[in-house]
Amino acid sequence: MRNKQHVNPQNADVDMTPMLDIVFILLIFFIVTTSFVKPVAIELQRPVDKPSIDKQTKSAHFSIDQSNAVYFAGRLIDLNQVTTNLAMFAAKYNIATVQIAADENSTHQTLMTVMNNIKEYDNYHIALTSH
Repeated sequence: MRNKQHVNPQNADVDMTPMLDIVFILLIFFIVTTSFVKPVAIELQRPVDKPSIDKQTKSAHFSIDQSNAVYFAGRLIDLNQVTTNLAMFAAKYNIATVQIAADENSTHQTLMTVMNNIKEYDNYHIALTSH
């Protein structure tokens, strides 16, 4: 009979605890020694609030005569210039209301065109009168 030698495999487990300890110690070392850099930002000089210009408050006056001619502040204007004249008036004054005095014989279309042009410029309160 032959002598067979039985080789007992030895337990080949490797203990990983010391290696993990070293890894964590190195990690802590690098975190502690790292200098954190603050991001560099550009300094901005923000503008201060623009000064408010005190404007006198007035009402804008439009009138429409019996031949559908449109007047603004007593001057004859073209129907397409309502917005332009209102803008020039608003540059000088705070507009409280816009008054439209329409003749009884003027057409509804002219009145509505003037009102639409005023609303196109800004949402002012409109007061209607007849003369």
